[in-house]
Amino acid sequence: MADMRILYSADLHGNPAFYRKLIALATRKKAGAVIVGGDLLPKTGEYKNLISEQRQFILNELRPSLVSFRRKNPRTDVLLMMGNDDFQVNLHLLEDMEEEGLLKLLHMRVHHLTEGLFIAGYSCVRPTPFSCKDWERYDDEQRILQPGPYKPVISTANGLIDINEQEWYASHPTMEEDLEQLAQMSDPKRTVYVLHDPPYDTNLDLLFNGQHIGSAAVRRFIEQHQPPAVLSGHIHESPKVSGKVMDRIGDTVCVNPGQTEAILQAVMIEIPGYRLKLL
Repeated sequence: MADMRILYSADLHGNPAFYRKLIALATRKKAGAVIVGGDLLPKTGEYKNLISEQRQFILNELRPSLVSFRRKNPRTDVLLMMGNDDFQVNLHLLEDMEEEGLLKLLHMRVHHLTEGLFIAGYSCVRPTPFSCKDWERYDDEQRILQPGPYKPVISTANGLIDINEQEWYASHPTMEEDLEQLAQMSDPKRTVYVLHDPPYDTNLDLLFNGQHIGSAAVRRFIEQHQPPAVLSGHIHESPKVSGKVMDRIGDTVCVNPGQTEAILQAVMIEIPGYRLKLL
C-alpha cells in the first residue's frame, strides 16, 4: 500500500473561512486527498430560503474555490458528500462539478484512493429532531424516531414540502440495508468508509449531556466487516465531550474530528498505519 496523507474534515456548514483554511492546509501539508464528510452547505437564515442560499453557496463560493484549488493541485483528489443539513435538490450542481473534474462524490459510490485502497461514502443519518429529512433513514429494524419541534420536510424543485415521517422512512431502505449494499459494491477490507453518522457508543457520538446518539447500524457494519478506517462527523461536540477524535472497534480506526463555529477542526491521516494528527 502506497504512502498517502488524507486531510479530513466534516460539518463545514458553508463557512467560507473554513473552506479557505482547509484548502490552504491541503496545499501546505501536501495532502494526497481532501475529504469533507457531509454537511457542506449553509444552514443559517430563514429556513424557507435555505435551498436558494445553499445553491448560491455552491455556485458562488464552493465552485470557484475548487476551480482555484484544482489549478494549483491537479493531482490532489477532493472527495465530498452531502449531509443531513444539505438539501438533496441541489445535488445536481455537485454532480455537474464532478463531471468537470473538480470533485468526486462519495454517497453510495466507490473510488480508488491509493494503491490497494478504495474509498466509499454514505450521507444518511438516523432520524433527528430537525426539519430536513432528505438524508434521514431508519437505522435498522428497530425504527426509532426522535420527535422534534420542527416540521418534517423534504426539498424538491418546487421548494420544501411537508411529509409524514413514518411514510417517508417506510418508503426508503434502512441505513443497515444501504450499508450492506455499499459493502457489496466494495471490498470492506480494502476500503475507507466516510459515514456521516458515527458509530453508536463510542468516543465519537456523545452529546453535551453525555448521551450516545450515533448509529447502531454503522457500528454493526464496522463490527462485521472490519474496514481499515471509518471517517464520520455529524455530532459536532463529541470530541470536546470525550476528549478524543478517535476510537477503535476491533481493528477499525474510527474518526470524528468534531466541529466548532470559530475554529476549523480537521485531522491529517497518514496511510498506511492510520496515524492521526489534529490540525
